Amino acid sequence: MAERIYVMKDAGSLEPLTEKPFDTEDILQALIADHPELLDGEQIRPGDPRRWLLVTREKGIADAPDSANRWSVDHLLLDQDAVPTFVEVKRSSNSEIRRSVVGQMLDYAAHATKTMGMAAVRRDFEAGHGDKADDALLDFLQLDADTDQDAIVQAFWGQLATNLAAKRVRLLFVADRIPDELARVVEFLNEQMPGIEVLAVEIKQFQGATLRTLVPQVIGRTAAPPPLRPGPRTRLTMEQFCEQLPDQTAVHAAEQLIAAAKKRGAIVDRKQSSLTISVRSTRYKNPLTVAWLFPTMNPSWNGLKGFTIGQVNWVELPEETQVRLDELYQQMSRDGFAERVGNDREGGARGWAMDPAIVAQHIDSVKERLTRVIAVLQSL
Repeated sequence: MAERIYVMKDAGSLEPLTEKPFDTEDILQALIADHPELLDGEQIRPGDPRRWLLVTREKGIADAPDSANRWSVDHLLLDQDAVPTFVEVKRSSNSEIRRSVVGQMLDYAAHATKTMGMAAVRRDFEAGHGDKADDALLDFLQLDADTDQDAIVQAFWGQLATNLAAKRVRLLFVADRIPDELARVVEFLNEQMPGIEVLAVEIKQFQGATLRTLVPQVIGRTAAPPPLRPGPRTRLTMEQFCEQLPDQTAVHAAEQLIAAAKKRGAIVDRKQSSLTISVRSTRYKNPLTVAWLFPTMNPSWNGLKGFTIGQVNWVELPEETQVRLDELYQQMSRDGFAERVGNDREGGARGWAMDPAIVAQHIDSVKERLTRVIAVLQSL
């Protein structure tokens, strides 16, 4: 039986709106392309609502590098963290909404992360938006007038490359009604695939004599407890740290960095949400922190995240030492897999953060950078 909602009109009367299926899938697809806010970002990430940038409709996906496209996903979107979001739209009357759409979307995710490069996505976005592409991106990123817009834009596209390399994507199933079978599968996948967010969005249409209303509901956000986190006075154990890393390659990369630091005489300590690597010197009473190992790229203390190599700001280093560190940081900026985090405020910290999911791909360079920072401060 169709649902009904009521709208209170100015005269005090009620206008009933009755649930009405969309006539075609293309109508719903076009609505999402024109109004991606229908994929309610607040419901998807309460307190940190997702915003959407449409790259293109009918984004082609190949099954092997340099091959012709084999599939196409209805919409490719990016959120403000440059996470690729694949949207597949079905009407509830389509039998594929129950089972085959799940395999279809998993095919997209598995192959897109292998064959879809950042440059191609950027070209699709620019082709789809024409002369207004730059303005659309700047509006989406909500940049202040005094910010370095070019640097922020480049960092955004660089983060997309990182997300694709780390297989960090989002899958959204969209329909006018989400069947129970699909809802259960979505919740299961969302629980079991921590690197990939899987959700369903039900967009119901209600039609009256003079009004039309669209009501989105996000389905699949699990009620399962969040990953184990230390209490306010507890220190993160190595086991807890490793459990929160994205995969075993990230665990192995962290172990290699810790071993390299200890070999150089550095101190590895456990904090509430990270591991830290510090260096003793004859010049300062307390050790100087040179690296923070957070298990995810979620911003933490001072905006630091992931595997960050950097320095604290409450110690004024000799000029020649700071010059050597700045030269090293400039090299890291050119590496292409690290992003600037933190700030220059007194009492804060700053550095270059690397996604734990891709550090293993650059482990020799990262170890070399880390041990050089340690050596510079040990020479004080």
